[in-house]
Amino acid sequence: MKRRTAIIISIIVVAFFSAGGLYAYAKYFGPQTVMQTNSDKINCRQGNVLDVVDRQAKFTVLSTCEKAIGIVRNMTGNKQGDGVYQFDLTVQEPYKKLLNQGNYNKVSAMLVIEIIPRDQNSSLVQIPKNADRIEVYGALVTDNPHGWNELHPTWKVKVL
Repeated sequence: MKRRTAIIISIIVVAFFSAGGLYAYAKYFGPQTVMQTNSDKINCRQGNVLDVVDRQAKFTVLSTCEKAIGIVRNMTGNKQGDGVYQFDLTVQEPYKKLLNQGNYNKVSAMLVIEIIPRDQNSSLVQIPKNADRIEVYGALVTDNPHGWNELHPTWKVKVL
């Protein structure tokens, strides 16, 4: 009887942890395909806008292509562990609509910008410095673990 109970408990524990692992994969690590809906082929990447983005499932895509203009802040010039350049953008008034409450609460009312390795050597991407005024295009997403909106990936960056 003890052996049977131990086997049943073991099966329940394994099932619980397996379900948790699958949930974590689907919500944080798993792939997702979000096809471009904007026909602007000059400024908007066509195809799957999240192609080659790390941890795709952690993002909710709000728009497959958005433009923002603003001033670069918090650009260290160093890449993060996943090879991404991340910095903040103080957006001009017409682009404040891209911000959510997480942007106001966690990143001082700025838009987070991420340039993935795939785009860093593109002729369409100029890696900016702090205080540069830039125009950027990318997919507008909510980074669910952080709660803020960001352009990720950002595939076009022009220093103005």
